[in-house]
Amino acid sequence: MRNVLAPRKIGVSVLCPGIIRTQIMTSRRNVPQRFAGAVGKRPPTEGRRAEFIKSLQERINNGIDPLYVGELVCEAIENDWPHIFTDTDHEPFIDKRFAAIKQGFDRICGRTPRR
Repeated sequence: MRNVLAPRKIGVSVLCPGIIRTQIMTSRRNVPQRFAGAVGKRPPTEGRRAEFIKSLQERINNGIDPLYVGELVCEAIENDWPHIFTDTDHEPFIDKRFAAIKQGFDRICGRTPRR
């Protein structure tokens, strides 16, 4: 979309947030009653999944200040950044993914496709 809309002076940015201090874990509180059945049952209170949820909640509680994210987004829009990252925590995963993509090109380097 960024390239398509650029001639019209419309910027497009992608926000790639890390762990932000929000109320996302309690978001079911906002579901209108008419959709309550579609949301599913409440999360488990014991077991492996419950431990994972508890761990995630702790990470969120110590997450990035949402006001900081808002300021970052404003700066990014003002400066026409294509990608907006909130931190570098996931950078190793991105590096690994791009390395795997690059390997795909490396495997066919020097070949001429049949047309």
